[in-house]
Parts: sequence; structure tokens; C-alpha cells
Amino acid sequence: MKREKGITLITLVITIIILLILAGVSIATLTGQNGLLAKANTARTETKKANAEEQVKIAVAGSFNDEGKLTADKVKEELRKIPNVGDIRDTDGGFPIEVDLDGYTFIIDENGKVIRKTVKPLVNYTLSTKEQVAEGTQIMVMITATIGEEETITKITKPDGTSVVNTDTTNFSVTTNGIYTVIVEGSNGETTTKKITITNIGTTEIFSDIYTSTQTYTDSNNRVAKIPEGFAVGISNTINKIENGLVITDAIDENHRSTGNEFVWIPVENSTNFKRRLGYEDGSLQSEKKFSDMSEPYKNGLKDEKDLYTAMYNSVVNTDNKGFYFRSI
Repeated sequence: MKREKGITLITLVITIIILLILAGVSIATLTGQNGLLAKANTARTETKKANAEEQVKIAVAGSFNDEGKLTADKVKEELRKIPNVGDIRDTDGGFPIEVDLDGYTFIIDENGKVIRKTVKPLVNYTLSTKEQVAEGTQIMVMITATIGEEETITKITKPDGTSVVNTDTTNFSVTTNGIYTVIVEGSNGETTTKKITITNIGTTEIFSDIYTSTQTYTDSNNRVAKIPEGFAVGISNTINKIENGLVITDAIDENHRSTGNEFVWIPVENSTNFKRRLGYEDGSLQSEKKFSDMSEPYKNGLKDEKDLYTAMYNSVVNTDNKGFYFRSI
């Protein structure tokens, strides 16, 4: 009797396993992070970008006059000839000029140089609660970062210095008011620093950055005061309005809490009617000065006991909102 030839079960299983391995390798080659499809998409994007940039450069090249000079009007005229060109924006009628094309933005300077405008990460945040809570209560801060379609978020650095990589979301917790800094990096090398202000935990007050020059401060009621150089102004709702007593300080910590001398702004409609009195000693008045004669900030803390209640700064001389700062103790 003649035996029929065929494959054994073991041979069939081995064949199937080999085919599965080959299929897995093929799929990985096609769809992996560095796979053929990803590389094809990258190549397509780069080609699209290069084509758009080339069209802008050709338009700029055609804008030079016989003397080899450019005018903004001529550049804009040539840019409008590009098919499907987007918005064209100049700067006060001149250079630099920005033009949108195929989803990209290009910047043209007065010399005809064309560069592609890079996209910076956009950072948003939400709080677990916006309600006023007791001192020491933990609040979660949820961070979400986005960037252009071609790029990814590569790193998010939290206020405590720790980082997460290759993700566009993270969170951290706080238990006290302050200004907390988050740094987000994109795959294009662009970085965004986001300052997050927390003011709804207890009554701890927080302040702005220290001013490097004297600034005019306008509160939410449009009242004006001067913030002297070397001081930070309160930004908490209880100390950021002139009518409630605007507060400044000459030192802050890393979270913008005051660690120095604090002063309260006292509004005065007519500062020439007010005088500075250091007090009496041995039955006689030691010093008297009009507030309008005081022009320098009181920066060095208490010099002696007589200066304890000394006003330290006269505001804008030629405005309706005059006043002075009074050291709080």
C-alpha cells in the first residue's frame, strides 16, 4: 500500500511561528517610531516645509530693484502672487514681514533673509479648586502642554526641579500661596516658562518680581502709585488695591513671599499739606519735613528707633494720586 506524503503538525506549527515572526518584524519596520511610515511622514513634512520656504525665497528674490535694494511694498506684492498664500503682516509698514504659507510662518528681514518662525510650547493649567481654602490645604495643579503638529513635548520641569519626559501632561501639589515656575521644552528646541500664581490658600500674601527701576502701578480701580526700584508690589487681592492699602516689600523668597521690610501706600490728595515728624526727644521736635521733599526710597530698614514710623517715598509729584509709603511693623 502506497503511503501519502504530507506535513506533520510540528512542521505546520513551526511554519506558522516563522510567519508570525516575519509579520511582526514587517509591522515594526512599517509602524515603529523609526519605521518606514514614520520616515515617510517626516520626509513628506520636510518636503512640504522646504517647498513653502522656497516659494517665499523666490518671491523675495524677485523683489530686489536694479540697485539691489528691497522695499516692503514690493516684497508684499510678490508674496501675494504665491498660490494659496495666507496672511501677510508687516511692521509699521516696513520690515520684518511675516507671511503664512501651507501652515508655516516665515519672517523676512530688510536684507531679504527668510527664516521659518518656530513654534513655542503652549502651557495651560487647572487647579483642583479655585475656592478659598484653609492654610496648609493641598491643591493639585494639572499641567497640559501643546505645540505645533510637527513637534512634540519632550520635557516638563516642575517647580521642585523634577522632570517628566516625552509627555504633554503632568501635575504637582502646593500647600501655600506663591508663584510657581514650570518649564516646558519642545522637540524643536523651543522652551516656554510658565509662572503659575496661587492665591487661594489661607492668608499668606505674595508679591511681584523685584522691580529693577521705578514703575507706575495702576490697580484694578485705575488708581495710581509708584513702585520704587528694588521693591516688589503685592499681588494678592487683599494688598493689591490702593484704597485697601497697597503693600510693597524689599525682599522675596523663591515663591514670591515677603522676607523683607514691608511698606503700605498711604494716598494723599495734596502732599504739600502733610509733614514728616520723626517725633519728640527731650521735649522738643527733632525733625520736620514735607512729604513732597522726600524723593528717595527708604531701603535700609530701621536706622534707629526714631525712624520706626517714618514714611519712605513720595509718589508721582504731578498726578492726582499722590501719597507716601509707611513702614508696616
